[in-house]
Amino acid sequence: RRSGRWAAWCCAAAGMLAHVRAAPPSAEAQAGLLQALDSAQTEDDAKALLGPHMGDLKGLSTEAVEKVVLRQWWSLARDLVAKSHSQSVDLSFAVRKAVRTVKDEADELLRTLNPKYGMAQQVAPAFQWAQNDTCVFLTIKYTVRWNAPGALEVTEPSVNMTLNTFNFSGLGKHSNNKYKYFLTLGLFDHIAGDVSSWNAASVGKLSVTLRKKWPRKWPRLIANKKTKIGNMHMWMEMQEKLDNTLSGMSTAANSPVTCAAADKLYCLATDTCKKKTDCSQCPGKQEPNTKDNLCAGMPSEKATLMFRDSDMDSNEIGGEVKITKARNDFDIDSYDVFFGKDDRSKLERADGTGWQVGSAPSIGADTVVKIASNTPMPEGATHLLVFSRNEYGEYATPGSTLLKDAVLPKAGPVSVSFVDEDGDKGEVSGTVTIGRAKDEQGLEEYALHWGKSERRKINSGSFMRDVMKQANKDPTHHVVMNTKIPDGATHILAFSKNEHGEHPVAASVKITDATKPCLKGGAVDCPTGVRISPDSDADPREVEATITIDRAAQEKDLSHYSVYWGRQECSKEDSGQTGAKNGFIKDIPVGGMEHQLPTNTPLPDGTTHVLVFSKNKLGESEYCVSAAVQDAGAGPKPEL
Repeated sequence: RRSGRWAAWCCAAAGMLAHVRAAPPSAEAQAGLLQALDSAQTEDDAKALLGPHMGDLKGLSTEAVEKVVLRQWWSLARDLVAKSHSQSVDLSFAVRKAVRTVKDEADELLRTLNPKYGMAQQVAPAFQWAQNDTCVFLTIKYTVRWNAPGALEVTEPSVNMTLNTFNFSGLGKHSNNKYKYFLTLGLFDHIAGDVSSWNAASVGKLSVTLRKKWPRKWPRLIANKKTKIGNMHMWMEMQEKLDNTLSGMSTAANSPVTCAAADKLYCLATDTCKKKTDCSQCPGKQEPNTKDNLCAGMPSEKATLMFRDSDMDSNEIGGEVKITKARNDFDIDSYDVFFGKDDRSKLERADGTGWQVGSAPSIGADTVVKIASNTPMPEGATHLLVFSRNEYGEYATPGSTLLKDAVLPKAGPVSVSFVDEDGDKGEVSGTVTIGRAKDEQGLEEYALHWGKSERRKINSGSFMRDVMKQANKDPTHHVVMNTKIPDGATHILAFSKNEHGEHPVAASVKITDATKPCLKGGAVDCPTGVRISPDSDADPREVEATITIDRAAQEKDLSHYSVYWGRQECSKEDSGQTGAKNGFIKDIPVGGMEHQLPTNTPLPDGTTHVLVFSKNKLGESEYCVSAAVQDAGAGPKPEL
């Protein structure tokens, strides 16, 4: 009965698959095939199911190929691979994935032959370390010896970094054995665990960065100098790169950790251990703090600060006060910012208390205090001060910065003018004249920019020049010859400016790219032709003739036609001035289209043509028209 049901199932599956051979199998058909393969009893049953697919393996799902391999139907699997080559179908991913799964299961079976395989052996991993002035760097390898192979990864990694303790644990497999890697280090000094970090991105290794509580050079990694760890090594390659940060820095001799081991307190100022009753001998730190194992007191260093007002209203400020932490900030709880009446003294409120701006906790790194926009600037405030504070008080000397109320110029320039004097296309030259602002209060200079409209600068490279304001006259700037007009620039913009920025409203002038005439041969402002009458002077190398110019179709911007002797004729494709001129004849004003060459007019050697160029106030055109010149007195050369 069972074989009968199986035969019926195969027939149904084969019929369904045959029905969909003409088109890619649907998801329903693929699911049916996978279910049929799961129910197949023998490899022959599977061959019968896959028979309709053997001629078109592109329609066979990767799951079906994987299932054939996982069921270990090797003959069928080889047939599939062989046919995939002839059909140019790549089954490599599915086959490799399934083979790897089978192999892993087989390897796991072999490992279970070891009666101790299920029990993880606890070992201490090998590691290297290096340091700079602020951090300790560890690289932990999942092996008991640094130069030996080990696990490629660990599961359930756990890292704990607090006070002066570092702990790591994780499970790994190597050489058919399971290992529990466990490492505990009692460090020479305290670390800042909240800003320390670790990652397991490297194959077979764990990378750790331990942030020192305060910057200095440790003499060793472990607190107890007698402790020996066989698989601990100095990370020489890394240390060579970091040694420059330790240059000139003396090596610490003690720490709160090492002093606590001797039942003493640490004095940072002298780098020594003191009896609990002798903190009075620790400069500036005379309060015994048994909790942290050190002689404590008010902070001993100041921070520095910077502030740039981002509120452009008069008598109001706003922005970030950027605080650069004290070098040794281990004993600082907060940085308190005040208005100052000079670089050392707090500005006081009416009740006599210091006028505080804000406070930021000490986090072992640079920090900020934000001042809200539109904060009134108190009368008499000249500085911002930052004081280092802890539970014992504040350091007497503050960091300071001058407080400047940023205010933009009151008004922008009233106008800007410019006339191009460069005759080349795409280039400008000339004088930019800036109409002074009606109110120059707070104005230091004017900024010129290329603009893409009357108000907006071009996207990049807009700046042209800062122009200093002038007493009682409009400032000017000369744009040098051959200055390229940037892409997209249509205007020149002028802004009033001071150290805090530019006034938002610009004066503008549209750029008119003035050019010489006849930029292209045959243009409407080119002369259309020139004629010269026959030479009536019989003497050689002398002419007498009339030059007649055929005017340009458009003469509106022309002033003259320039006439030259020429060594060659003009071409519409090439510039007529490239070595063609052989001597100037005359500039003929527009309207007078003829010029008489009188008797005995010298004809320069090498002259073959008369050339005519159109001209305006920016210069002559590069293109010309020409007519051939025949010297009547030249005659034929005598025969030898």
